Amino acid sequence: MISQNEFSLFDPQAMDALLLPSKPGVCMVLLRNTSSLSIQAQISTTPILTPFEYKEDVFDVIYVGISNKNLRTRIYDQHFTGTGGTSTLRKSLGCLLGLKLIPRDINAPENGKTTFCDADEKILTEWMKTNLLLLYYTGNDYIDIEKDLIRTYNPPLNLQGNFNKKNSEFRKELSALRSNNSQLQNYQSETTPMPQQVRCRHCRRKLGIENLKTEAYYVCPKCGCSTPNPMYKPVKQDNKHSSWKSVFVIIGFVLLIGITIKNCDSDLFETSKENRIDNPVNNTYLDKSTAKVGVKQYLKYNYLKDPDSYEGISWAFGIYDCENNIYFVLHKFRAKNSFGGYVVDQKEFLLDSEGNVIDVIK
Repeated sequence: MISQNEFSLFDPQAMDALLLPSKPGVCMVLLRNTSSLSIQAQISTTPILTPFEYKEDVFDVIYVGISNKNLRTRIYDQHFTGTGGTSTLRKSLGCLLGLKLIPRDINAPENGKTTFCDADEKILTEWMKTNLLLLYYTGNDYIDIEKDLIRTYNPPLNLQGNFNKKNSEFRKELSALRSNNSQLQNYQSETTPMPQQVRCRHCRRKLGIENLKTEAYYVCPKCGCSTPNPMYKPVKQDNKHSSWKSVFVIIGFVLLIGITIKNCDSDLFETSKENRIDNPVNNTYLDKSTAKVGVKQYLKYNYLKDPDSYEGISWAFGIYDCENNIYFVLHKFRAKNSFGGYVVDQKEFLLDSEGNVIDVIK
């Protein structure tokens, strides 16, 4: 895998296309920090985006492409100013934006491929220039590099040559959507699809929400702020029987508490204390299991190059600041780096009493 320093940045909104080299190479299509992958079509699965660190910024990768002759022609003329018939990237993005494909007319040679109408093509071009950036690399080893990038960053819009299990269902649905066939009915959601990411209301960090639909709020691993989860689906209850259900739930809960209090002994309470870090100053504590979950979530969404390669080695817990109720977790783990090799790393995380990572100091 080549290093990030070997890539060059192209901003289609601010740079002239002539700056792109007329050489063979590979490019990564990225979302700007202020943008998200807009999904207006009815697809039930939301893609998992993998970030790429470039200098001091982090961008989400959505597509990887190559050119065996001229990157400028491939990237700009086909992807950014072409049509859905000349660019698989444009066709995928247009379908996700809810644009309608023009059916292929076998009797018209000039309409040999499905595409969008002229007005929709202009909408798509403007959206791409506003929301996307490009990183490109020139060299004759572009084929091997493309395979490495697809394997490492799992871009959801690469339908061919992408064998990662993550996003497999999304790619299947997108392929059906692009083909405009009846198989799409097997994957349509009953509700309007939701974005795969939201932004923290406090620090504006992107929060990956995957398919989490059972929690009303998503807690930011950086600042701990709670952000409404757009994928949350409250369970609808039958008003006719809701009052009786509430009565039974309350009775059952009271009975359960009574049985639990009766059967609990000192050994049980001692075991629960062993699984937490007590703060005697504020009379609060942090559950170790909750802390582990918070650290793993932080590593998955903010640090690891390949989350699937993560292996925990050791854990240590303690109190970092009693007065401010801040705890620390020292965690040693093993995972793949940018070059695909396994390395052992150790980080010290600062957490609040709810298990949210608020800082990393080592």
